Amino acid sequence: MNYMVCRKGVAAGLLMAIVALPGIASAADDWEFVIGGGLGYGSKYEGSDEMEAMFLPVAGITWKDTVYLSTEDGLGAVVYDDNNFTVNVSFNYDWGRDESDSSDLNGLGDVDGAATANLSLEYDIGPVTPFIELTRHLGGTNGLEASFGVDTMIPLSALTGQGSGSGAMGSDDEGANGPAFLAGLSSTWSDDKYMKNYFGVNSTQSARSGLQQYTAKSGLKSVTAELAFLYPVNENWEVMTMIESSRLIGDAADSPISKDDGVVFGGLTVSYKF
Repeated sequence: MNYMVCRKGVAAGLLMAIVALPGIASAADDWEFVIGGGLGYGSKYEGSDEMEAMFLPVAGITWKDTVYLSTEDGLGAVVYDDNNFTVNVSFNYDWGRDESDSSDLNGLGDVDGAATANLSLEYDIGPVTPFIELTRHLGGTNGLEASFGVDTMIPLSALTGQGSGSGAMGSDDEGANGPAFLAGLSSTWSDDKYMKNYFGVNSTQSARSGLQQYTAKSGLKSVTAELAFLYPVNENWEVMTMIESSRLIGDAADSPISKDDGVVFGGLTVSYKF
């Protein structure tokens, strides 16, 4: 679960190609649209000890549960699905980090944003889904990241004893479409390029910022726990609350840029799907 759009030119081009395919535009049931928004509150940057409020946009288009474009996941497609094992490829965007985001970043300069190419592998094992996601930055840091962990989605009815299933989402009973908890636990590895840009301090940055020089090397960057509650108000409206807590580890935690190893985010969104 990742709650935070991709290059507009690429996205628009693929969407136009999809719409132009014979027969698709007339098959309204193949499409799902989501729009909404909310508010979030979290750390100003990874390692910051300051918090800020932010607007959370929610928008998405899905075709046949296969091709999607959304503010959360970017532009992507399910390229393989055998019910249990799923492979997704997508393009998204990493907004980078601005020196103006916090006074603690003065003298460090900006980390440029860039499009990212992503590959994710998921395998459903009962109520849990282990996953691996690879993210290649196509510019900016030019870095590579790998996240691995496990997600689960449990209907509220399964916890209250009102559901007929085992607790996993996916059945056609009322529990599969009712209120549900979503939880996840993951860890992220980052390569030298990513770590250098986000957590390293070179000689020029050191002279400008007053921070000591620091070389951040590749390795495990963070561990993250996530919890969300999804409440479908009716067939179209949904409300979601979420909280995410990450702990920086290794060279990321030891960096002089990291004022607080804990990275916290919470939010609430309201969305309408049709």
